[in-house]
Amino acid sequence: MTKYIISFLIIFSSLVPGVFAEDMAPLGTYEFYKQSVENFCQSTDTHLWSDWQNDSLVRTNTVEYADISKENSGDTKYKEFLVKIKSDPSRIDMINLTNPAPNFLDKAGFVYKETMGTVYACAVLNAKVKIIKSLLDNVTIAKSNIKQGLEKQRNMLTKQIDNKFCRNISEGTQELSIKKILLDNTTYQYCNYRQYLYYLDYASRNNLDLYFKSKNIPNGTTDSSLLKETDGTATYIKYQNEHIRREITHVKEIFPQAMVAYTEFERTYASHIILELILQDYIDLRSTLKQLLNPIGQVIYKISNCQSTGK
Repeated sequence: MTKYIISFLIIFSSLVPGVFAEDMAPLGTYEFYKQSVENFCQSTDTHLWSDWQNDSLVRTNTVEYADISKENSGDTKYKEFLVKIKSDPSRIDMINLTNPAPNFLDKAGFVYKETMGTVYACAVLNAKVKIIKSLLDNVTIAKSNIKQGLEKQRNMLTKQIDNKFCRNISEGTQELSIKKILLDNTTYQYCNYRQYLYYLDYASRNNLDLYFKSKNIPNGTTDSSLLKETDGTATYIKYQNEHIRREITHVKEIFPQAMVAYTEFERTYASHIILELILQDYIDLRSTLKQLLNPIGQVIYKISNCQSTGK
């Protein structure tokens, strides 16, 4: 499975920059972004993650990032989506208040990170339920209180799955590991966001009048040709370009790191549960030995006192 993941990530990294076809919308437009997501990220014919929707970890439709030419830049849709995944929609308003415009990237980046966090949280909850169920089914647990504790923990985790707007896939797959399901889910989310970043990157370099609207431009200047001749504005535009490029690099680096961290969790969680069982057995053994040894200690103490009195 690990070799599969590594190979998958290498192949995906080389493919993600974009999809070009004769019937595509003009390069750099919002329609081009949507078509790229549909033709590449959602493809059911050629890509290894194409089955992700059948095993979606989150019980809601995926986010569609904002068209920067529209009023409020998609704030309403972002807030509705954040509510569905139990995140804080007021952060969008906070970004509008605190982050210098244009802040398309800041809002989209926040939504992406919250989405990926929810997907991973759902994966962890489902994995814990599956692992505990497997232990209950396959490991002999002599103490009924330990078994009851595990069953209680499994029930609690199942409730958390429902409360976090996750789908319960713990019963729907025979494999103990859900790494492939998680990889498919996160790959789609990553692909969608990367295509949006390319849309922002193109607009910030080639469509200044759209990306840097009059209210977003220093000193209120609206003529992009004049902006190019202003040192302060040129620096400002360059900063925005670099901000997008840094985000592209950052998400590319974090994507495999997060998957490796999850793999390590899944590999060690069963051992953690077994160690808890061993610890409980040790505590029970100490309690039993204490009950057995206390009377013997009292007898020895009395004998010692009698001998001392006899002297």
